[in-house]
Amino acid sequence: MKAWIISISAVFIIGFIAFSSYIYYVTAEPLREREEAAVQLASEHVSLSEVRDIQYYHGRRSYQVIDAVNEDGEDIYIWVEEDEDRDDVNIEVRLHSEGLTKEEVIEIAVSELEIQSIKSVRLGMTGSTPVYEVSYMDQVDRHSFYYLTFEDGTYIRHYQFLS
Repeated sequence: MKAWIISISAVFIIGFIAFSSYIYYVTAEPLREREEAAVQLASEHVSLSEVRDIQYYHGRRSYQVIDAVNEDGEDIYIWVEEDEDRDDVNIEVRLHSEGLTKEEVIEIAVSELEIQSIKSVRLGMTGSTPVYEVSYMDQVDRHSFYYLTFEDGTYIRHYQFLS
């Protein structure tokens, strides 16, 4: 009897894991397709030798931000705007060396703000300006966002949600 219970439990656990994996794959597929489309568009404007990472940014407009290496071996960021209604897609390319690093952005944010914990630091776009978005929790547990320019860390704006 004990062997039957163990066998049935194992079948249910395996079934649950398989079902969960399938659900994850199905829900993540549209994001993978958008990332692949962004890389395809970017490679039409820039010769890429390697794509390191792709992050999604949603502000007033949505972007896929690609961390890549061009054919000259230079580290670059590429902002690819997501807009299916337009034929001319906005693509911005910057060398890593043209802007601040994430570590430098964190230093600026910590020196300017009262931060309890940083949730994320990612690249985005405000208007036509490449920016860093710092997502953090402040000292009174408010989820907050701080925006700095990619090039020199100039303050853009700051949002805080009520606690």
